[in-house]
Amino acid sequence: MVNQQVTSLNHKDGTSETACDITFKFDNYLNQLVLHKKINKIFLEWFIGFFEGKGSFIVLKNKVYFNISVSIKDIQVLYYIRKELGFGKVKINKGLYTDDKGVCIGDTASFYVTSFNNFYRLVTLFNGNLCIVSKKEEFKNWLNVFNNQYSKEILTIDSTIKPSLTTGWLSGYIDAKGNFTGRNILGISPENSNIFSSRIPYLSFFIMEREFYILNAVFEILGIRERGSNKIKYNKYKEGWILNISSFNKIKLIINYLKRYPLKTNKSLAFTKWCKISKIMLNKEHLNEIGLNKIYLLTKELNKYL
Repeated sequence: MVNQQVTSLNHKDGTSETACDITFKFDNYLNQLVLHKKINKIFLEWFIGFFEGKGSFIVLKNKVYFNISVSIKDIQVLYYIRKELGFGKVKINKGLYTDDKGVCIGDTASFYVTSFNNFYRLVTLFNGNLCIVSKKEEFKNWLNVFNNQYSKEILTIDSTIKPSLTTGWLSGYIDAKGNFTGRNILGISPENSNIFSSRIPYLSFFIMEREFYILNAVFEILGIRERGSNKIKYNKYKEGWILNISSFNKIKLIINYLKRYPLKTNKSLAFTKWCKISKIMLNKEHLNEIGLNKIYLLTKELNKYL
C-alpha cells in the first residue's frame, strides 16, 4: 500500500518546485516503497536511464499507462525490473518487434503498470529525475492526466540533472540505445609492410538519438573534443543524431565506467566481446596474425548483437 504521509509533491500555489542540484533525489520514492523492499540507488539510476531510452508515458482516452517494450531476447531484464521495483507485470506480444524500416522481425516483451498505488510510485520516482527534454515534456502531460484521473494536484518538479560517470543513468541509457561494434579494415600487414591486410581491427561505440543535446552531454562527460572519428552527426535517413566514439582512450573510459555500472540486457554479452578485443589490442597482440585471427572471430560474434 502506498504511504500517503508524504505530501511534498502536492502544491496548491500554482507554481512548481525546482531541483537545483544535479543529483538524483529518491526521498519521495523512498516513502512509497513496496513493503519489505529496500532502496537500491544504483538500480533506480539505471532504471531511469533505461526507461528514458526505451519506455513510454502513455495517455489514452484520458487515462495514464506506463510501458517498456523490448525484444523477446531481453525479456529477462523486464523480470529484473519487476523484482527490483516490487510491482508491475510482464507480458509477451506476438510479432510486434520491428527493425529500423518498420519490418516485423519477432516478438516483444513489455513491462507495464496498473493501479493508482503503482502509478503514484512512478510519479515519485520520475518527478524531478528525468534527463531528456522530450521525456520531461511527455511526463508533464502524463502527470496532468494522472492528476485529473485520480483527483490529485501534483506539480511537475523541474530538474537540471545531466548524465554523469558517477551515476548508473548512462549505463541504463546505453542498455537502451548504445551499440558496440567492430570491423576489420584494409591496412598494412603487421608482419610484412609490403602486404596489405584486410583484417586491421577497428572498434567503435555509437548511440543514435533524436535529441542532439543529450549526446553532446555524453561527449562532455567523456571529455571528448569532436574530431576525427569521435563525432556527432545527423543521419537524415534515420532522422536522428549519431554519436560515434572510436578513440582508444575513450573506449577505455567507457569500459571502466561499465565495469562499475554493469549493463543488464543482452548488450552485456556484446560488451564482453568488445572488451576482449580491446584487451587484445591493448596488449598489442593484434600486431601478429594469431592476434588478428582472434579479433576476426570475436568481431564476427560481436556484430551478431547489432
